[in-house]
Formats: sequence, structure tokens, C-alpha cells
Amino acid sequence: MKLSDANILVLDDEVELSELCAEWLVAAGTHKVFTADDAEGALAMLLAESIDLLLTDVRMPGMDGLDLVRELAQIGKTLPAFFLSGFEGIDPREMYSLGVEALLRKPVEQELLLEVSKTALAERSSLWLTEMTIAPKQSVRIKAMRLGKTAEPDTVCLGRGGFSTQATGPLRLGKVAFHCCLAEQGREISGQGYVRWKSRDDQKVGIEFAYLEPACHSWVAEQITSLLPSCFIPGD
Repeated sequence: MKLSDANILVLDDEVELSELCAEWLVAAGTHKVFTADDAEGALAMLLAESIDLLLTDVRMPGMDGLDLVRELAQIGKTLPAFFLSGFEGIDPREMYSLGVEALLRKPVEQELLLEVSKTALAERSSLWLTEMTIAPKQSVRIKAMRLGKTAEPDTVCLGRGGFSTQATGPLRLGKVAFHCCLAEQGREISGQGYVRWKSRDDQKVGIEFAYLEPACHSWVAEQITSLLPSCFIPGD
């Protein structure tokens, strides 16, 4: 989907910021932009209108942005979302598992806002085609039994934009080259991406796709289309 076909909702209790973001989106050709200054009003709008993308502040009086996406997940309404925040303390594992695709730090830059909006709306088959200009300095090789929906041992779980699995070793947040061998499927998911979260408690890691090698690109895109995951990167 292109911006010219999309309905986007911008939620922020700072009315000047939501109006500024809306102006940028309208100027870039977005089909329709809605704004709201509280999460309760945004929720009502999300239930009444056909919204393709949500950009929401995190910290707001009453129901905040995190509460809003939790509520959407509970009622089974899934759509790409971005957080706008000037605060720390957001758990990336939960954020990505709820379907949020990125955290944009305030003050938000126009170019970045438009870039992430276009990416969120794009067809998945058009993504992950180009290798990184600067290759990752770290890599991880994962041996798993299967591709699955649930967080079982030896399982790789797919989301709309990446995967999670158990991985040992000193992985850092940031760029990574990955090779996931799936024994049951006789497949390998290989490419480049970003380590977005890692957990010492259960040795799990969440990796966002940036590039998929040609041998697995179409197969992974088909699997995501088949699974219809609500999460961006699974966290369970």
C-alpha cells in the first residue's frame, strides 16, 4: 500500500505535534490523516474507521499509547503502529510483540517519519531485497528444529518484520548477519538485520529483518503471509 491509498491516525496529547505530523503526511500525499489528543478518542476512531497505520505517543494522561496497543491486541485488531516518545523505559520485547514496528524519539524528524510510514505500508515481498551498505560486524548461527507459531524449544517464530528464537553467545543490540537452520523444513533463513532485544532469562533474541538472501526470500514472505502474525517480532 502507498501513502496515497492509506488512512493514518496520529495520536499525541501535544496537539501541535500531532498537527505537524499530519501536515507532513498530507504533504507527502497520504490519502487521509486523522488526529486525536487522547487514547480513548483514538480507540473509538480505530473501531469506527478503516485505519491502516497508527502513530501514537507513549506517555499521556489516562490511557497511554502502550495501553492502547495492548487493548487493540486483546480485541484482535491488528495494524502497523509506531511509538512517538521522548522517554526511556519501554520494553522493546513487549513493544514489538504487540505489533509496534519502531520507536521514534522526539523531536521527530520529518524524513524519518515519512520513511517508516512508507515501510510499514509496503508489501512485504518488496522489502528485504538489498544488502546493507556496511556489513554487520557480528553474526549468529542458529540450529533449530522447526518454524512455528509458539515459543517452544528449538523453534523459530516469525512476525511481520522479523523472528525470535533461542540463541547463545555474546550478541549485542544492533546490526547482525544471521543463519537459521531449520531441520524439519530442510530450510535456512539467512540474511542481515538488527538485534532489537535479547533476554538473559530465557536466552531468547528478537531480530528484525533488513535483508534476506534470494534463496529464502520468497519462502519467508510466503510463510509470513500464511501465518498472518499480529506481532512485528514475536516476544512470547
